[in-house]
Amino acid sequence: MSRDDPFSGGVAPRLRRLDQELAETVTDAQCRDWTADRPDRVGFARLGQTRRELLTAAARYRPTTRPVDGPTLLAALTAGLLVTLPLLLVIPGPIRPLPLAGIAVAGVWAALAVRAGLRRLRIRRSRRAAAGPAPIDDPYLYAGLRRRIESCAASARADRSYRRRAAATDLEYALDWLSAAQEELPRIR
Repeated sequence: MSRDDPFSGGVAPRLRRLDQELAETVTDAQCRDWTADRPDRVGFARLGQTRRELLTAAARYRPTTRPVDGPTLLAALTAGLLVTLPLLLVIPGPIRPLPLAGIAVAGVWAALAVRAGLRRLRIRRSRRAAAGPAPIDDPYLYAGLRRRIESCAASARADRSYRRRAAATDLEYALDWLSAAQEELPRIR
C-alpha cells in the first residue's frame, strides 16, 4: 500500500490507485476465505462493494477512452516507420496504389507486433518481481483506505462540476461499506 499524500494530485488518479489496491485486497481476501486460511465469509464481499462504489465515483471523473502510455506509443510508431520508410524508398518511379497499401499494412502490423511484444515483456517482468506481504495483512489497510477515500470525497465536494460533486456521495457509500467490512474482521482473543 502506498503512503502517498492524500491531497496530492487529482481525484481521478487517486481513485485509480485505490481501485488497484482494493482489487488486490479483495482477491487476496477471497482466496484466503476459499482456502480457509483466514475464514471471512462476508468481508471480501463488503470490500468488493467498496470497490464497486469507488468505480462508480471514478466513472464520474474518467474520460471515455484510456490513453496509451508514452514509451509504448513511441516504440510502436518507430517500428512502423522503420518498416514503412525503407519499403517506400525501394519502390522505383511513381508510387502505385497496391504496393503503397501493402507497405501501409506492413507498417501497421509491425507497430502492433512491437506493442504486443513490449506488453508481454512488461507482464513477464511483473511476474518475476518479488511479491510483498499480502495487502489484507497490512495493519493500516482500513485506516489508510479510509483516509484516502475521505480526502477524495472532500475534493469531490469542492468541485465545480455537479457530476463530480455527485462522486462524493458514491465515496461516502464506499466508506460505509469499508466500515462494514472492518466490523467483520475476525476477533483475536
